[in-house]
Amino acid sequence: MAETNSVQMAKVLGAPNAKLQPNETGGRSRIMFGQVTSIAGAINDTIYFGRIPGGSRITGVTINNAAGTASSTLAIGVRKTSDKSGAVPAGLSAATAINAAQGVSALTGSLVNAGQTYVTPYESDVYGTIAGAATPASPGQLISVTVHYVND
Repeated sequence: MAETNSVQMAKVLGAPNAKLQPNETGGRSRIMFGQVTSIAGAINDTIYFGRIPGGSRITGVTINNAAGTASSTLAIGVRKTSDKSGAVPAGLSAATAINAAQGVSALTGSLVNAGQTYVTPYESDVYGTIAGAATPASPGQLISVTVHYVND
């Protein structure tokens, strides 16, 4: 029966042995949590949720929201903190419906879907983009985002 080595084990078993990064073994699991308590956002408005250090492997994204407007969605993206360049608007989470009250795992973005892993190449901002429909004007909408990552 054949056995295939993971990328990480190929490094360890290779000659010369390569050292694994902390985000590959022995790293600390951490979270970035951001919450808006009342947003009345228009289509294409963004929400700056927080910041993640460079060299962090993204392992999960959770969106938790109160009921909102029909057709309203939220995508979670990343961009370089220092100059806001390199933005990937739906890099961590593709447009996720936020019309009904829920808490959902949303690791579906273009940088992390289909078996991919993503390690932040530099300190990165985590932000959301509203689409589909504006969020409710009054009393607004409660939205929180948790990004799980491994670092040092």
